[in-house]
Amino acid sequence: MGTPRGWADRYVRADGRTTHYLEAGDGPPLVLLHGGEYGASALLTWENCIEALAERHRVLAIDFVGFGLSDKLRDFGGGQRRLMRRQVASVLRTLGAEPAYFIGTSLSGRMLLDIANRRPAEWPIRAMAVVGTGLAAPAEAARLTLERFDGTLDGLRPSMDVLFHDPRWRDSEGYLRRRHESCMVPGAWETAAAAGLRAPGRDGGERRSHVRPPARDYGGIAVPTLLVRGEHDQLVPARTWEELAGQIPGARTVTIGGSGHYPQIERAGAFLDAVLDFLKGTAGDEA
Repeated sequence: MGTPRGWADRYVRADGRTTHYLEAGDGPPLVLLHGGEYGASALLTWENCIEALAERHRVLAIDFVGFGLSDKLRDFGGGQRRLMRRQVASVLRTLGAEPAYFIGTSLSGRMLLDIANRRPAEWPIRAMAVVGTGLAAPAEAARLTLERFDGTLDGLRPSMDVLFHDPRWRDSEGYLRRRHESCMVPGAWETAAAAGLRAPGRDGGERRSHVRPPARDYGGIAVPTLLVRGEHDQLVPARTWEELAGQIPGARTVTIGGSGHYPQIERAGAFLDAVLDFLKGTAGDEA
């Protein structure tokens, strides 16, 4: 669709802000959402998966406000996640992509769980795959490593040790530089500061306002749900992931071997096998 990689770069004005997204394929809408660490974006998170997913779906990989190539912010007006939830809902309405299937990872995985657990849900979720999320908040030591990024290339290396297990990704100089470039997009650190993160290179306390205890009861989730965890995920211990699965009626679970926090990057083939099998089996899949 317009590029050698099989997707198109697009922008849409919705909810008073400009959102960048990647689009490919045709069929039932499938929304891909990224995590919340420094340098996260739709491209870096989903580039290894979009083409395969687009064989059956209209794929929309969205950059949250403040991330990637979407508008940057200096003030979230009272809540980062609330603004992100509103952004996604507005973008889907504007693009005529309702209802939709969703895949969320890390931060966006938690958002999916919280939204699906409420009535009425803010997003039109047909079914969802949630990656790298457990019942408890992310493991503190690993989370603090991500937050201590000082703005330098070398300062980002410890984050790679947390996010990835496979040395091909963890130790890749080229991928590290791409991540760092994404961190340094103009306005990115101002957005991080507005969201409650310490701006790179600035001193600050270890307790952040954006880190809140997750819900303790996800028994209200009624949509088909797949929970995916990388075998070596340092942010999500196996126990808390299993506890989450035990709360969601009918939840399916898949562990991706040889992967850390982002199996869709490190083990894209195994990840796609699991997700595509799940999506084919969900009710209402018209692809």
